[in-house]
Amino acid sequence: MTIETLLPIGIITAILLTLTVILLIADKLLVSYGDCKVSVEEDDGKNEFTVQGGSTLLSILIDKGMEIPASCGGRGSCGFCKLNVKSGGGDILPTEEMFISKEEKKTGTRLACQVKVKEDIELFVPDLIGTVKGLADTDTFDTRSKWTFAREGKMLISEDKKKIKFARHDKRQVVDIIDSHRDDPGAVMPILHDINGAFNYLPEGALRQISKELDVPLSTVFRIATFYNAFSLTPVGKHKITVCTGTACHVKGAAGIIETLEPMLGIQSGETTEDGLFTIEEVRCIGCCGLAPVLTVNEDVHGLVTRKKMSEIVKQYQG
Repeated sequence: MTIETLLPIGIITAILLTLTVILLIADKLLVSYGDCKVSVEEDDGKNEFTVQGGSTLLSILIDKGMEIPASCGGRGSCGFCKLNVKSGGGDILPTEEMFISKEEKKTGTRLACQVKVKEDIELFVPDLIGTVKGLADTDTFDTRSKWTFAREGKMLISEDKKKIKFARHDKRQVVDIIDSHRDDPGAVMPILHDINGAFNYLPEGALRQISKELDVPLSTVFRIATFYNAFSLTPVGKHKITVCTGTACHVKGAAGIIETLEPMLGIQSGETTEDGLFTIEEVRCIGCCGLAPVLTVNEDVHGLVTRKKMSEIVKQYQG
């Protein structure tokens, strides 16, 4: 672009930036909203309090001790802090549009990090478990399908009708692990670590047992379980084959390694063989770029891998 082309764009950008700053200053310093009543409905009852208007719902609810997740730090870039505004709250902001579907608009779904309390407001705060389970099931982040709570005109959490099968001896093993850490500070993490090691994944029944035994919200347990890559919510094979797809390995033919491995084991990347022997997964970097392409089988590192070597590597772990 020439200077003549860039100059008008720069002027328009500067004007818009100046207007934004002026509006922010005016909103903060020149406008007084006075006291506002906030009425919050949750699973465990209703809460009502009075606040000074002008702050965001997210900051107000967090100050009141409510568990409102905000992965984006209040910048409106994650969509985790969705709630349902039943009255008040004004119009949906342009910054919310990309996170809210047409169906959600009809039920008043908003982002707590965007809505400011400028008048009395009534809202419903859903539990986070629906979001986290959806992420775990699909391995994706779909901002359009996180909450389902409109039923016959009432705002309700979508009922989880799935029956969890958990064998008695497995449950006993989980309880024993919980007991061994029950009095530890931050017990959830070491408990999840030991259960993941014992079962090679985190059974949903185990997560529910942790919630029950420690009196910790199930949504909190799920959130921790899905945050760390070391944990898996689906069964993992006895031998986990991890193929590096980082830049060096990609250039050296990592894609060909995966293309050879998948039909050899009869599964796709991210899946586990029916006999529970192998799981294939991909990672961005193993840290052995000089040996690219690289894969690991459990703790064993295999470098300078070729398509022809894959059959030999797999046979090592089939016995």
